[in-house]
Amino acid sequence: MSEKLEVILVDVGNSSIKTTEVVNGEFINTKIWEDISQVENYYEGTALMISSVRNLPSSLLDNKNAKVLSHLTPMPITIDYTTPETLGPDRIAAAVGAIELFPNKDNLIIDVGTCMTIDFIDKSTVFRGGIISPGLKMRMKSMAHYTDKLPDISDEIQDMNSPALGKSTKECLFSGSFWGMIHEINGVIKTIEQDFTSLNTILTGGDAHFFESNLKAHIFAGSKIVQKGLYRIWKHQ
Repeated sequence: MSEKLEVILVDVGNSSIKTTEVVNGEFINTKIWEDISQVENYYEGTALMISSVRNLPSSLLDNKNAKVLSHLTPMPITIDYTTPETLGPDRIAAAVGAIELFPNKDNLIIDVGTCMTIDFIDKSTVFRGGIISPGLKMRMKSMAHYTDKLPDISDEIQDMNSPALGKSTKECLFSGSFWGMIHEINGVIKTIEQDFTSLNTILTGGDAHFFESNLKAHIFAGSKIVQKGLYRIWKHQ
């Protein structure tokens, strides 16, 4: 079988831009970019399927080879959301990715990045809604920003431990941010499980590795959940 480049999946997040090539249904050559114009120039003339939480340049919006995901895009799920026009395309893509990876299940998607989102899509493929709250670094930065003396430790998190009780101000800031998120996530899981006992919990996002060992039963999906969702939506067109 000859190799056929089908589409470039483009995930434009708050912190990075990621592309993945789809060749004969296989995901290959994932790349990280600094600017969306680099992607547009590099893949000129190639089909693009884009999820973006940022504003995109008009050149890309007018590009006949580019499909930009929104709530109006035909997709294989139903969105039960009061303001669908405000629903992030990354959340839509992840929800579609969840039913692609784990069909016929009630899926709770925990995406830990710049912000943390927790979204629920049921086994009948209805997106039921979710929560948005600050991510790990955002919590740390906000405490430094809104006080005079608390330090910003957001660039030190790789070197920090996670004691339940900190023994220094930096440890206390880390513990408050980290364990606050852990208890928030586990609290949401417990609440949803009251109505959906066979809940499938999926962890993804750039900071997910910090939380893997401290959450209730979950599946670590890395970034492939958004990729899977974008590809499924592209095929649905």
